[in-house]
Amino acid sequence: MILLFNHIPVTLQGKINKFVEKVQEAYGSEFFNLQGQKWFGDKLTVQSLFPAWILREYENDPTNVLIVPIIKNYLRWLFSIEYGYGAQLNWENIRSPFEINTKFLEAVAECYFPGADFASDELSGVLPNIRSFSLQVHGSYFDIKGPPKAIKRVLTTLLGLPSFTTKVYCSSPGIITIEGNVSEDHKSFLAEHVIPAGMIVIYVSV
Repeated sequence: MILLFNHIPVTLQGKINKFVEKVQEAYGSEFFNLQGQKWFGDKLTVQSLFPAWILREYENDPTNVLIVPIIKNYLRWLFSIEYGYGAQLNWENIRSPFEINTKFLEAVAECYFPGADFASDELSGVLPNIRSFSLQVHGSYFDIKGPPKAIKRVLTTLLGLPSFTTKVYCSSPGIITIEGNVSEDHKSFLAEHVIPAGMIVIYVSV
């Protein structure tokens, strides 16, 4: 008879009451997440990241051991559902040029133009173009940096100049001619990160 009573179906109202109870337990708690489990970050902090004497000091006077709450909150962020590894990011959002998160674009740009500040006023406007620039970049720019073909790739794909009116060619040894409406801000970027050292550049507006 006891077994039979244990298998009596739970009513809908009973489930709702249980759910409300669990929510009330979890709401506002410093130690539990919404699933009623202890924060993974707290578990790591207490059990593996600090020696016992630091934890004792923290328990005696939390204001005297600030590293514990700092690491605890860092781990909560790291494993959070919305922002950290807990978000279960799609790998395409990291490796695909057109799917990559906007906040990762500067890191991608840094791979191709080390030292260039794409957060600056001069380059922030072209940063989104890194998506299209990075497509087949190893065949058209990164592996052949220097020749007119590679320079034109930067001008048209990254800086947004029209391909059919932009021309890049060596008019004579040591001199590169660029036909296109290149802004003054972008000329300094080209000189430092794209044009081979020692080359003289002649800009011709079209």
